[in-house]
Amino acid sequence: KQWYQRRVRGMQCVLKMDHHCPWVGNCVGYSNYKYFVLFLNYTVLYTGFIAICCIPYLTNVWKHRSDDPLNFHVLIMFLISLVFCLTVFGLFVFHIYLLVHNKTTLESSRPPCFRGGFADAKRYDLGGCNNFKQVFGDNPLLWPFPVFSSLGNGVQFDTRAYTNTNTDVPLAPA
Repeated sequence: KQWYQRRVRGMQCVLKMDHHCPWVGNCVGYSNYKYFVLFLNYTVLYTGFIAICCIPYLTNVWKHRSDDPLNFHVLIMFLISLVFCLTVFGLFVFHIYLLVHNKTTLESSRPPCFRGGFADAKRYDLGGCNNFKQVFGDNPLLWPFPVFSSLGNGVQFDTRAYTNTNTDVPLAPA
């Protein structure tokens, strides 16, 4: 979790790499994960707004059976915005799940391994609220805006309580 060297962009390592996103043309990681989640959120809201705004027009066309060529364009706009909204909504929900569980896309398919060969999928899970704050910061007024407010330095992350940090042995279940 400290840093990933799986994807190297030039000579630069991507801290807490999540994935390479062709939509934004960059690797998504510590420094821009908040922006990516906000991008998904704004996309869902905007495409949903377009689809909802088309509904009254389409219901009016359906009631009056108009042959106006604009009707076809509005129908296509409605369908495209609805498909985008539903598709990006699925991606947005997945990333909210990852954010609340403090995982990256890479870690969702394979948990990180630590010294001694022990894998712990929940090592960085500090609880939903604290995980959210690691990405969006402590100030709720900044959460909806694309300004950097993530906690930490991107190299070291808080972990769950462990008894022996030298061997990374987890606490025994009570």
